[in-house]
Amino acid sequence: MSVMAEIRRRAAADSPLWAQALAPGEGPEPDFAGRCPATHLLGVEMIREGYLLHRGRSRLFRQDDQDLALLTGDYLYAAGLVEICNTGDLDAVVALAELISSSSRDLGEGDARSGERLWQETVGRLGR
Repeated sequence: MSVMAEIRRRAAADSPLWAQALAPGEGPEPDFAGRCPATHLLGVEMIREGYLLHRGRSRLFRQDDQDLALLTGDYLYAAGLVEICNTGDLDAVVALAELISSSSRDLGEGDARSGERLWQETVGRLGR
């Protein structure tokens, strides 16, 4: 099963609201396949999808209900961090938690542009 299909499957299993919010289709390829450790990819892509939901650009979920999109994004942030915790890589947990915090702060302050730079830097450090 692909990483994106697994994210869809888990979200649908965890809440009927998230199941109903899923967009049709499998979704695109993961953004960070081959760029982070394979053991981290599911968690990273879950966090990435949460980030995209908060910015109105989801790859997997419809965004017609903004409150549900934000709640789903929060769920994916948490679920992704759980996945990273399960790898035992505490440095990755810290890096991704800081990424979530920094990108959320920047968006709240009106600087949505820094998010992609932060993503590239953080994913580049994972597994080193």
